[in-house]
Amino acid sequence: MHARGPPGLPTPALPLASSVLMLLMSALWLLGAGPSLVLAPELLLDPRQAHRLLTHALGHTALPGLLLSLLLLPTLGWQQERHLGTLRFLHASSLLALASGLLAVLLAGLGLSGAAGGCGYMPVHLAMLAGQGSRPRRPRGALPAWLLPWLLLALTPLLSSEPPFLQLFCGLLAGLAYAAGAFRWLELSEWRLQALQEGVLCRALAGCWPLRLLPAPGGPAELPVTHPAGARPPTPGPPHMASPSLWPLSEGSAPIPPGLRPVQPLWEGSSEAGLTWSGPGFPPGTPLWAALDQQMLQEGIEASLLEGPAQGPDSPLWLPKSSVSSLRLQQLERMGFPTEQAVVALAATGRVEGAVALLVGGEVGTEALVTQGRGGPAHPEGPGPP
Repeated sequence: MHARGPPGLPTPALPLASSVLMLLMSALWLLGAGPSLVLAPELLLDPRQAHRLLTHALGHTALPGLLLSLLLLPTLGWQQERHLGTLRFLHASSLLALASGLLAVLLAGLGLSGAAGGCGYMPVHLAMLAGQGSRPRRPRGALPAWLLPWLLLALTPLLSSEPPFLQLFCGLLAGLAYAAGAFRWLELSEWRLQALQEGVLCRALAGCWPLRLLPAPGGPAELPVTHPAGARPPTPGPPHMASPSLWPLSEGSAPIPPGLRPVQPLWEGSSEAGLTWSGPGFPPGTPLWAALDQQMLQEGIEASLLEGPAQGPDSPLWLPKSSVSSLRLQQLERMGFPTEQAVVALAATGRVEGAVALLVGGEVGTEALVTQGRGGPAHPEGPGPP
């Protein structure tokens, strides 16, 4: 339930949005602001009262309703915020509060007076619980996920008199519509979410304590080392010490293009599934399976170079086209980069991103000559190998 704090700060840190909501609802209760936030349809005719469609979730007029809302925020809200990230949690909570308010006013306008006239955060709790489309695998013997919001809907009127039952039901309906994708066009896009998380304010809040902004899972602001599916869980043990050079060069070895340098695994207190690799072309936190794939590719490049013709110190470097990944080479060719320079850039980095950076930066020269394989050059009209 607690978020890990940044290095150098005490841990654990609490999720920012749900914790601030608890403080805000408690403060509004102490100030007696609950009645001024009641969702009253007759007051919504005044444009200055339109805020009630959203702020009705923050006000409480009965102490049992406030205590129930506060109890469910650490129980459900913290887990939901950790699952969605702070910005997505705030966006989804605001959207569902507005949707449940609009639905309650609509039903009240159709003659169901009991659908509005109350306030409280319970409709949002029901909407968030019903609207979670993907949940972790439930343990054996636990209640089905679809049953939880209905069970909470049945128990809430027994514990608190606010908000009205129909208003609670409107929150549940809003959550089911959210799960069905009715509000998909209103959700935050990935690029907008990334832009917000990289803003100055969000980056500052992400380093705060005891309340911390949680990045969306899988986003660039989240840096823990993850393990691929099916990998063994991390277990403590003595690290496997790799040799200083994974590819020792003999005297007769062919020269390796710039960027092809041996990398060495760093021990992170786990098995090989949790090893991270460092070096050119391997960002921090790269899992072992990805690093081994890169290592095998680079070993293939070196083997191809060793099979090529002998090269003198002043002769151009002959680089077989088959020494790089054909799929990655096709990606670079579709971007408009020349084949020869794309092969050299891929041989130097092993990754499309790194190759693009070298090509765009103009760091790939024309000294290397690309051949189709062990024999002739890529272009028949070009000069042959020495």
